[in-house]
Amino acid sequence: MSRGGGSKGADDAIEVLRGTALFAGFTDEQLEMVPKVALRNEFAAGETIVSENERVPGSLWLILEGSVDVCTGGATIHSLGPGGYFGEMALLADDPVRSADVVTTEPTVALELKRSHLVGLVSSAPEIALGMLAELARRLRRTTEVLHRVVDASPEAARAAAELGLEAGQLDPTRLDPIVFALSSTERA
Repeated sequence: MSRGGGSKGADDAIEVLRGTALFAGFTDEQLEMVPKVALRNEFAAGETIVSENERVPGSLWLILEGSVDVCTGGATIHSLGPGGYFGEMALLADDPVRSADVVTTEPTVALELKRSHLVGLVSSAPEIALGMLAELARRLRRTTEVLHRVVDASPEAARAAAELGLEAGQLDPTRLDPIVFALSSTERA
């Protein structure tokens, strides 16, 4: 991994930020602040950015170039390209335990926005937080809807949810990782 920056890098980052739903409510001035406070990281193909169960301070990662696979329990559950982001739950919940491995699938450039960076941005423009929270709520709602459909349609997933003490209509987003793993296991079978 290498770190660096430059004005071209900042301009590229602003364009990616502009097209990312999480930053959609930002003004141009607010978008320009993000690459100034975030860390620009470059990764080779096959590098692990974060590891499942690793205890590290929360950071939001935004993919500027390249792509990553998000894996839990050894199974790829999601792939992200430019404009994709991960780590938002750890960042906002201030939870140091990572819920997935994130591994680059090609050379990748990513911005790392640490909690202290986000606090600084929100302090200077509190409306930023409302826009980000609205997008995170939409994302959580979509995930919960998909999970409801899968649990309702799959006896294996319903059993996994029941083992965790969850009913299909009462899924707790903080306890979803074992269900995601159970779902990915049943999909492979």
